Amino acid sequence: MKLRTSALACAALLLAASMVGCTPPTHPIDTTATPSTSEETAPTVTEESTEGATESGTIPETDAETDSETDANTQAYVELIVPKRTTSKFKVICDYSSEALPAEQVGWLCYILEMETGVTFRSFGSEQEYAQEIVLGSAKRPEMEEMMAELQEGYFAIRAKADENNEDAKIFIAAHSYHGYRLAFEYLLDNFYTPDNNFAVPADLNVTEYAGSYNLITSSLLARDPCIVVKDGVYYAYRTGWGCLKNTSGNLEGPWEDIGLEVQITSGDVAGDRWAPEVHEYKGSYYMFTTYRSSVTGHRGCTILKADTPEGPFVQISDGHVTPADWDSIDGTLYVDPDGQPWMVFVHEWTSMPDQIGNFSAAKLSEDLTHFISEPIELFRADEPNWSTFGVTDGCWMYTTESGDLLMLWSNNDEYGYCVGVARSSNGRLDGEWIHEDRLYSRYMDGVYDGGHAMIFTALDGQMYMSFHSPNSSTENRSETAVFLPIREENNKLVWDTEE
Repeated sequence: MKLRTSALACAALLLAASMVGCTPPTHPIDTTATPSTSEETAPTVTEESTEGATESGTIPETDAETDSETDANTQAYVELIVPKRTTSKFKVICDYSSEALPAEQVGWLCYILEMETGVTFRSFGSEQEYAQEIVLGSAKRPEMEEMMAELQEGYFAIRAKADENNEDAKIFIAAHSYHGYRLAFEYLLDNFYTPDNNFAVPADLNVTEYAGSYNLITSSLLARDPCIVVKDGVYYAYRTGWGCLKNTSGNLEGPWEDIGLEVQITSGDVAGDRWAPEVHEYKGSYYMFTTYRSSVTGHRGCTILKADTPEGPFVQISDGHVTPADWDSIDGTLYVDPDGQPWMVFVHEWTSMPDQIGNFSAAKLSEDLTHFISEPIELFRADEPNWSTFGVTDGCWMYTTESGDLLMLWSNNDEYGYCVGVARSSNGRLDGEWIHEDRLYSRYMDGVYDGGHAMIFTALDGQMYMSFHSPNSSTENRSETAVFLPIREENNKLVWDTEE
């Protein structure tokens, strides 16, 4: 006999260990039911590629009891076991002409599934129907029109259904924003995806969840590498080019007044690249960690300046660069360890690495922060996370959780562009093993721009924010702009904070 199949509809996927075969984030319009089989795109799953599944995809007959009570309580699956680098039988259906959910964003949603499962999910136009579908709200389907009409703003909804043989299994997802769709996809993964390669969605699933909203503030502040200091009710923003802006409104959106910044490099060797000034209050004074290219060594390096107030003037206290003279080094930041020892954490740039892979290094600073008192140690390399695509290490910022874990925010590129990663020290110190977590910000998360070089500050109202610039390169529509993303600690991790 066949087990009853009305309880669950699922796709059970054997995951790829490598992400090399994943499709790019933007999926092309495809009007056929059979995906292409190029070297870069996984082959179509056939009956021969299944393991233990019948041609229809249902579980083979067993000797299970046949009485109605047993059947009613048996969970059965539309089960498809596929080899590595394959394409899911479930098609993601959308309307490519929709302004509410552009094709590029549909591709990012598919890629969320791909990154978690290792299996390719393709998107298709809504004119054609398939037996197994994940249908998005933009699709021109009666079910979607009804769901979208009923859905309140700020919510997402997921419905699923399957026929008796599970030859027609569909998951419907409705939302009013890309953010809502992303949370719906993550809801499916969090609740119905398991490490043993099952992706099982109940056929009678009927979920409506509040998505909240991310109060991501795009300010009027044009800045690359923005560093925010809050002092006496005033926001100060430092930016590449050695500039400073002041905001007394109490509102992060602005207005921001350019007050200039006096920077005195007493070593007299500045040849350019006045990058990423980062200001820290330390023992009653203000210290600027910044980068410039030296006319003496020809290398970029990190230097340290000091001021009595956030507005400066900042006077160089190090003898030129504190970082090694024969390295390209950038983006120094201050970290004080649990013993009270100050360190500089900085980038050893890929440009001076023999294999073109940058790393993060750290060295102890003297008590007056004028020079290193130890040789630099290597923390980790740019190519260690599975999401990184370049040899770039950029924009480090240290953060200690309430439980004492040491985190580093840093930037590289992923499939979507410039982004913010999170690394965690295994022992709460710089010399620990650095374990790479998922990104805290990537373009796929908000569906608009890439961005990075992040730091953390607490606003006047007590809300913690991550500041970064977005996009990484100016576009026709937008220059590099400071963006403020509300974050919080949750289960010893940094997460986006939502407005309830």
